[in-house]
Amino acid sequence: MGGAAPTTPTSPPSIDSEARAYVSDISSPGPRPVEADRADHFVTRDQIISLLPEVSAEVVTRGELARDPALAANSPITVVREVEQIEITSPEKLIAGAAGNLEQPVRLLEQDSVRQFTLRQVLERYAGAPKRPLEVVRNVRYFEVTTPAALQMRPETSPDEELSIIRAPYRLESATIADLLRAKLGDVDPDAIFYVRTVQPNDEQGIWGIIHDGIIENFARGIAIRRGEQIDTYQVEIPRDADERLADRSSSFLGLLIHDKARESWVYNYRNGRMGQNPNRVYPGQEIVIVSFSPEELSSIYRHFVGPRG
Repeated sequence: MGGAAPTTPTSPPSIDSEARAYVSDISSPGPRPVEADRADHFVTRDQIISLLPEVSAEVVTRGELARDPALAANSPITVVREVEQIEITSPEKLIAGAAGNLEQPVRLLEQDSVRQFTLRQVLERYAGAPKRPLEVVRNVRYFEVTTPAALQMRPETSPDEELSIIRAPYRLESATIADLLRAKLGDVDPDAIFYVRTVQPNDEQGIWGIIHDGIIENFARGIAIRRGEQIDTYQVEIPRDADERLADRSSSFLGLLIHDKARESWVYNYRNGRMGQNPNRVYPGQEIVIVSFSPEELSSIYRHFVGPRG
């Protein structure tokens, strides 16, 4: 894209401090790994990415497993079990890890009973205490490598019991963003913030469209920002055409930023464990796009659209 980007005017100190706090909130490492097949987050280099997509598992009964001609008695398989686990968190951390979905169900343990709310309801209940400890009940997956023969020898089971299995000796694999990038970049800037996004079938505009939508949608969600009112009241609304050229045919602020970031993006194929840079094609269901931002770049987006010009 040609032309110079318009200069964002100097912002009042209050906007600068808000921008820094906002960027910190949207990129704080979550307590749970981001799953590679559903990533859409701004994160730090220490965020853990789970590289075993859920679609790998299939549900069969124990009897069907025993009769399956494709599996020998001693073939290694992985049984995926889901159990409930209590996690101590806060309203602030809940919204930071929810990708802005305020209708997401949240189960809270209150006085020895589990109650379900939407994230919006939780935030409204604790609007005045964003850091209050909450006991959240989550379903957590565990992976057990075994064989069909070993499963059949367990006396407490029946042929009709349903199992979620993976037809290979998989274990849960994970890596931080820094781990994924280190082979290509060496040391990863400790201050960098990364946008990670799973490639979807509707990503017809490729890397440009992914970065464009990621910036607009994540900032519009108003993740964990408080400006004196309810946590979901103030959002950064960025027009969807903000990346288009200006009337004088010069590049827009957002367009120039996306242009630079599209050239610097990385794509990690979590199916085959390979990292590439700025490919001509991206493949849904097997790749995540990783884009590096400095805190100042993200703060400048906030200032540009919230400050005097926004």
